[in-house]
Amino acid sequence: MEIPLLQSEVVINLKNLRSNFCFIQNKMKQKKIMAVVKGNAYGHGISRVASVLEQEGVYGFCVALEKEVDELINLKVTKPILHLGRIHKNMLYLLDTGQVRCNLTSLDDIKLIDDYGKAKNIIVNAHLKVDTGMTRLGVQKTDIEKCIEKLKKTNHINIEGLWSHLATADENDNSFLSKQISFFRSMCDIIKSNFDKIKFFHIEPSGSIIKHNHNFFNMVRPGISLYGATPLGTPLSELKPVMEFRAPIALTKSISKSTYVGYNRTFKADHDMKIGLVQGGYADGVPTSFSNKGIVSFGDEIAPIIGKVAFDITTIDISKISCSDFDYITFWGGSNDKVRIENIAKRSKKIPYELFTGITNRVKRTYIDD
Repeated sequence: MEIPLLQSEVVINLKNLRSNFCFIQNKMKQKKIMAVVKGNAYGHGISRVASVLEQEGVYGFCVALEKEVDELINLKVTKPILHLGRIHKNMLYLLDTGQVRCNLTSLDDIKLIDDYGKAKNIIVNAHLKVDTGMTRLGVQKTDIEKCIEKLKKTNHINIEGLWSHLATADENDNSFLSKQISFFRSMCDIIKSNFDKIKFFHIEPSGSIIKHNHNFFNMVRPGISLYGATPLGTPLSELKPVMEFRAPIALTKSISKSTYVGYNRTFKADHDMKIGLVQGGYADGVPTSFSNKGIVSFGDEIAPIIGKVAFDITTIDISKISCSDFDYITFWGGSNDKVRIENIAKRSKKIPYELFTGITNRVKRTYIDD
């Protein structure tokens, strides 16, 4: 038996991360891969994840915040970094080394970046984002011509890429996706005709990488698929879970029929049962939506969560499984497919992204690579 720390833990399997990257790389063939590592690499730890992916030959990294760009620079990664968010004047220092790719989303951005490039006597590599239907960041269709004319007059911006984002890549109905792809292709043609040195065109996240793989584009941005999950609601056997979220049983006890369990007495035992008090609650990242709905695994066995998930404790019914005090149970991940993140998310009406990024700082993180 392991010596328990009586705290929850995420075990990050770097071997599985490598495997997932290789799967995506083989599927994408010659396309460049920009790994999305925002949100602390979806809760997996940006430092270790970025280091592994750089070793594996990733082309570059995508992040959303100034802080995340700084983290990658401080890690001394050598690959290009694409900042997906909007640039602000207080963030312009990030562009000084030439490693960071700026995201252009408006006419104002173009002036800001060109003026900075002029002041610093540098050429800034930028990716122009167009809004193809997501209605978030991105130049609107009505402003494309103005942007092109303005960019042509700049001397300190190199348009390295054109990009957008799909709104429905995880849906079975591809009608809107097809409209976005068609519009983006037309934008690619227009931009190429005006900027012949442009290198990259990218719109595909994990959902589209798995389902579609449009050959017209030469760069992809996998996020959640790197971590062994899909946004499609169903696990993909080729992707291996990178994160296992687990916690020890602090105490097992027997209760009698008609005993209530937990806050607000939402669970009442309909028979004599044995319960386990798991040292992990919503302060660790166990969503309250797991209350009376979720399941956990113990090896090949499954136990239901009973009562409300509390701050530090989640209670499970262990009447039918063979576990003891201080044994570890798994909330998601590991080798039992019943607790694959997609299945757990669906059961609790969450999405895998929320579960991954909901892991809190007090949870111990352990990395394995075998």
